[in-house]
This record gives sequence, structure tokens and C-alpha cells, in this order.
Amino acid sequence: MDHLDLERRLAALETRNAVDDVHRGNVGERLGAIEDALSWLVRLIIGGILMAILTYAVQGGLVS
Repeated sequence: MDHLDLERRLAALETRNAVDDVHRGNVGERLGAIEDALSWLVRLIIGGILMAILTYAVQGGLVS
């Protein structure tokens, strides 16, 4: 291997590492957005269940 081959290989490795770093950053941001969306979805579902229970209790509930 000569000097130029080593320089080309080093440049390719540096480029690949830079691309991987950007990719990891993007994946981290996307996962954070998904986690936020899921937490809001869980909040909405729990809120809906609580409202259904409250509505049932206000309308008479188990008193027959």
C-alpha cells in the first residue's frame, strides 16, 4: 500500500464516521418525538377512561 491509498482509506473512514454521527443524532431526535407522542396518547386514553368513570358515577352509577 502506498501513501495515497492510505490517505483515501482514511478519508473514507472519516466521511463514514461523520455520516454515522449525523445519523445517530437524527435517530435520537426521532425517538424523542415518538416518546413524546406516546406519552400524550397514554394521557389522553387515561383521561378518557377517567371521564367515562366520572360520567357513569354522575348519572347514577351502581345505584339501581
